[in-house]
Amino acid sequence: MFLFGVNLKMHQTPQQTREFLQMLRERVARVPKIERARLWVIPPFTSTAVAAEAAHGSGIRIGAQNMHWADEGAFTGEISPLMLKACGAEFVMLGHAERRTLFGETDAVLNQKVLAAVRHNLGVMLCVGEPVAVKAAGAGTEYVSQQLKLALCGLATPGDLQVLYEPLWSVGEGGVAADPDYVSVAFGNIRRVLRELFGAAGEHVPILYGGSVDATNCARYARLPQSSGMGVGRAGWNVDSFVAVLTNALAALD
Repeated sequence: MFLFGVNLKMHQTPQQTREFLQMLRERVARVPKIERARLWVIPPFTSTAVAAEAAHGSGIRIGAQNMHWADEGAFTGEISPLMLKACGAEFVMLGHAERRTLFGETDAVLNQKVLAAVRHNLGVMLCVGEPVAVKAAGAGTEYVSQQLKLALCGLATPGDLQVLYEPLWSVGEGGVAADPDYVSVAFGNIRRVLRELFGAAGEHVPILYGGSVDATNCARYARLPQSSGMGVGRAGWNVDSFVAVLTNALAALD
């Protein structure tokens, strides 16, 4: 199954998300090879419940962009796993590049969030990736390995875990998409660490690529033998471009 979806970041009101998903459901049904895809959408928290309602029965999974590790408490501005579940989220994205760089999230903090999500039967999309200085030093493999080991510490089985590899230098406006050969090496390293952590079960954890994916380059990542799918940002913020990327990615599959 090819996993494909969009992080809407801080875009869309609840009504806009409802309209986005209603249109998306209609359009993706006509995409060739759609039966080979499993789609997901990660809206802003304020749109989570509306998104879950609009996606109901479509097979589109709804996720959240972040959460706190506590069930409740004096954590102004935070959202708990219980709240996400109540709003209909099926999984949570943790460790996105922007959370790490703009808000200082550490692997130790992410580990608390991962364990909390699993405790509440929320799937986890763990984002990992090296900054440009680490890449320049040739230390990306070691850096990402450490991210995985720290964030997943104490997790006995992978369960509903997927890993999204997004080099920090490839994310956001001005980001540069990574060379597919570079991504292939990164995927191989991620798989090695997952096997080290979870044994045979680590073979089955989906690994996705994210970072400046668009309709012109998506096929190169879809063809990678280790790839389980990809995530998009701005290239998926309207239905036309979402469908264009999805169509081209699926067309590249054997």
